Amino acid sequence: MSYTTFYLCLTFALGYIFFGVESYVPVGRIGQSSILIGNKIYYFGGITDVGASDDAFYLDLSQSFNIVNPPWTQMPNIPFGSSWASVALDNSNNADIYLFGGMMFDVTTQKDSFKSFVYKFNVNSLSWNIPNVGGTAPSRRIEMKAISDNSGKIYIFGGASNSLVSASTRTFPNDMITFNIAGPSWSINTAVNGLATYSATLLSNGIIVYVGGLSPFNGNNNVIRIADISQILLFDTNSLTWSMNSARITATIPVESRQRHSAVLAPIDQIIIYGGTRTINNIDFNQVSPDVLVIDTKKDPFEITAPEVSTNIGNITRQNAEPLGRNEKIYVMDIRNFTWINSLELTNQANNNKTTSSSGSQSSNNDKTTIILASVLGVLGGALIITAGFFAYRFISKRKTEKEVPSFFGSNFDRYDDDAGVPGTPVESRYNEFERFK
Repeated sequence: MSYTTFYLCLTFALGYIFFGVESYVPVGRIGQSSILIGNKIYYFGGITDVGASDDAFYLDLSQSFNIVNPPWTQMPNIPFGSSWASVALDNSNNADIYLFGGMMFDVTTQKDSFKSFVYKFNVNSLSWNIPNVGGTAPSRRIEMKAISDNSGKIYIFGGASNSLVSASTRTFPNDMITFNIAGPSWSINTAVNGLATYSATLLSNGIIVYVGGLSPFNGNNNVIRIADISQILLFDTNSLTWSMNSARITATIPVESRQRHSAVLAPIDQIIIYGGTRTINNIDFNQVSPDVLVIDTKKDPFEITAPEVSTNIGNITRQNAEPLGRNEKIYVMDIRNFTWINSLELTNQANNNKTTSSSGSQSSNNDKTTIILASVLGVLGGALIITAGFFAYRFISKRKTEKEVPSFFGSNFDRYDDDAGVPGTPVESRYNEFERFK
């Protein structure tokens, strides 16, 4: 793959966020769904201070902007209040977005108004509809990821069912749902142990990489453990088989296991991990360390490193005290050197890309600029606090680039302990997740 430069653009906010834009200002939220199409990243729903939201809007990345003034644009609303759903793109037309599962609430009454596990949104007509899908629909769930490949299939693994989707008890479905776009139709197969709040990344070889998250301890849905970050679950979409990669951690500082982090696929199949949370000493949503990790999937076993992060705009990656606190800004990281900067500059960067790309091993007169983003969403403490993140990178490439479906988190239906930094230490869940939203 030929490329020259790219950006990692991270937006994260804790508390109620108000972005300075000309005509539309999205309020703070958690649990929204997001996906990149072309040079726009689309956002759907989320939990605001009034409950499940039906908002829909996008961030325009085709223009340079300063972190204090991102270009937001509002769209027609979702037919319901949505949160902790998963979205995936039909790669054959780059226009149809499928929204799967999550909370589906009436925006007025904030009561469950479920009609279908899947809805379709077209970015050209700006219209919603419920597709007529063959086969048996999957059970309702939240906190899962949907990954679309280039063969017309979308893969949805695990997640969690609880009172937010009208389940009488909390469970972690241990299935792999396949949505065949051409049918459309469902197929459901038994997978490995259930998992939620993880990150999912599709590699160029068709393997989905699942990192971190929460799962039931020894099958007990009342006792939750955080997954060891070095034990990376793999699903091969070609052979439909599961495997485990015991990654080698070569970072010079301790690497903590995590949940509710985000991941994005960088060139040459490197996965960049940002953020995540853990619980220590009965205090929820502590930031994990380090903030940024890189997983090299070309090595066998995978290798996890922690790049040295620098900044010219102050200390922005860590709060002064645990647990997570307020932060009302947008940040941009240049991942060529892992440096936080104060603006996303595209014009000059594009010129530099053209010059370098033409001298590379794979040059083209029609080199394609691609921006890929993922989202990290939300944590809840005693009061509503959120972490919403956008990872973006930009590079020139002759080949078509795989698109990472952004992740989204935030239900906080689990409590776990990470005693002494030991990953996977379980502790019984102590509260009803639905009470956190009343």
